Amino acid sequence: MGRPAYRELYEHLKRDIMEQKYPVGELLPTEGQLEQMFAVSRSTIRRAVGMLAQEGFVEVKQGRGTLVLDYKAKQDLKQVTSVTETLRKKGYTVTVGSMYIDMVEAPSHVSQALMLKTDKRVARVQRIQNANGCPIAIMVNYIPASLVPGFAEYTDRFCGLYQFLEEHYHLVIEEVHDKIFAKNADFTEAQMLGVPVGEALLCFYRTCYQAGQPICFDDAKLIGKKYEVENQVRGRMRVY
Repeated sequence: MGRPAYRELYEHLKRDIMEQKYPVGELLPTEGQLEQMFAVSRSTIRRAVGMLAQEGFVEVKQGRGTLVLDYKAKQDLKQVTSVTETLRKKGYTVTVGSMYIDMVEAPSHVSQALMLKTDKRVARVQRIQNANGCPIAIMVNYIPASLVPGFAEYTDRFCGLYQFLEEHYHLVIEEVHDKIFAKNADFTEAQMLGVPVGEALLCFYRTCYQAGQPICFDDAKLIGKKYEVENQVRGRMRVY
């Protein structure tokens, strides 16, 4: 049995938007035009467009048509903000698809980033973050165990980690150091995010500081076509 017509149309239009056949700020073809282009019914078109609207790709404007939105969430590097906060600011409903918290010995790169000397135990938070019901990020956070007593009891009790740390442990992230890079999704990552193997991922290694002391290390992998970062710098450094 083949896929439903509305699903095929949804995926076709979504691909065209991502490939900028329909640029941000412009309108999709009218329902009548889509009927002729794809030989489908109005109900099929409306269901496909409804799915696009739910994911933030388009907005149906009564009397105007279907407007293509800037669907990518942009994280401003000039301020300390989290993935969850960035998505919410963009208008997404952010939920946790699944979460697991345990206490482990910090991996070497985490131990080094957090400057752990003798006690290298950390609270590890593993999450799948959803935006409008769809997976968008794999998040793994590490916090020194001494800073968050009883933390493992809070599984599924929060969505935004930074806000939770502020409210329950008075840990306020004042400064961060980010390492940003790209990779292709391996099989496990692809399964967790619901994308093809090899999908481009935007990755962050982030060390978070309070009063100059490292208090959290983040390892985040996001679907690249749904998320981007922006920054503005001045002054050119010349090396000859």
